[in-house]
Amino acid sequence: MNQIILTLRAINWTEGDVGHVALLMEGGSCMIDWGDGHSQMLRASGRPGAPQWCGASHPYPSSCKASGLAYNVIISSDDDNIIGINAHSGDMNVDDVDIRSCQSIRHFSASFLINHFDLCGNPGIETVDLRGEACGIADFSNSVGLKALSFCYTSSMDKKMKRLDLSKCNELEYLECHYAHDLTDIVISNRSALKKLVYDDNTPLSDRTLRVVRRIIERNGGEIIREQTDY
Repeated sequence: MNQIILTLRAINWTEGDVGHVALLMEGGSCMIDWGDGHSQMLRASGRPGAPQWCGASHPYPSSCKASGLAYNVIISSDDDNIIGINAHSGDMNVDDVDIRSCQSIRHFSASFLINHFDLCGNPGIETVDLRGEACGIADFSNSVGLKALSFCYTSSMDKKMKRLDLSKCNELEYLECHYAHDLTDIVISNRSALKKLVYDDNTPLSDRTLRVVRRIIERNGGEIIREQTDY
């Protein structure tokens, strides 16, 4: 059985008591146990080879907002039909998302209002999309299957994210960095398959990083695109 555990915490603001689940599925169904005695079946209308984003939401008692209660949401499936997750739950905080027991996942995204996740137990993930606080959590030291990474909007983070270590991601072909306001260094190996880097003038990549990345991308027949922003 494939299983994901999503730990949500209520926040004392609008819809801080409504949990959300967003999954990329290839047909079939999965069961969502919301952690408060309620469960729900989520079905995909698509079929294998035609992935579909599917979502579900669940309101918790409004009293949980003042006390900041946490709920362990368990998502399970007997098939390998869960191939992606957006580890974001609307206005509730994501204390943690554990995807180690769901090796079928190939796409992972996370953004704001998240405290912890671990990609190291899922080396088969191919695409990762990170925003905000999620950028400061990711560890790519076992992301050997990663092919595309979006790493953006780091201004919301308390700690400065100056270094992005992709030295183990030799399959990475596409890298996007927008509004990564403190990112100066990107570490990649000489064996990298990187073909395209897209970044903007809000991402202060160092001259050394750009020299190294340009040499690798040119060897792979790719390109670097620097986008201008209006502010």
